[in-house]
Parts: sequence; structure tokens; C-alpha cells
Amino acid sequence: MVNVVSQLQAVSVSTKLTRREAALLERLTTEYGFISKSEAIRSAVRLYLNLLELGPKDRLRMLQIVNEMIAPSAKQSSALIEETHREDDEL
Repeated sequence: MVNVVSQLQAVSVSTKLTRREAALLERLTTEYGFISKSEAIRSAVRLYLNLLELGPKDRLRMLQIVNEMIAPSAKQSSALIEETHREDDEL
């Protein structure tokens, strides 16, 4: 058995949030059981970076699934498709 050790590099990043964003972060942190707001932010960043590694079609499907689970009425699938096409055009 090979023992693989993954090295993590500590990076500190700060950001400014609007009052609305800060309140939402506070609510989500407690609602979803994160240990801290930092943990919630780390999870969000990891999710975002993982989505970026997907191809456009796979990313679109994942965004549709996430969108339907979190905010079904916020964006229609057609709006997500348009965003994906714009991303493809920019690449």
C-alpha cells in the first residue's frame, strides 16, 4: 500500500461583502452546519473551482441541478444555457 500525503498550502484571502451577502453567509453557515463562515467560504470556492474544471455542457448540467435545488424560481434553464454559450464564446 502506498501512503500518499497531500500537501495543502495555506493561503489567506479577504473580501468585502455587502450587508446582504454577510447576512446570507451568516444564515447559511448556521443553517447548513458549517463550523465557521470561513469553512462555508472554503466550500463555496472549492465547488466553484471544481465546476470550472468541467466542460461547458457538464458545467451547465451541474449548474442546472444546483439551481433547481437551491432556488428553483431564480433562473430558468434557458438563462443558464445562454450564460454557458457566452462563456464558450469568450474562451
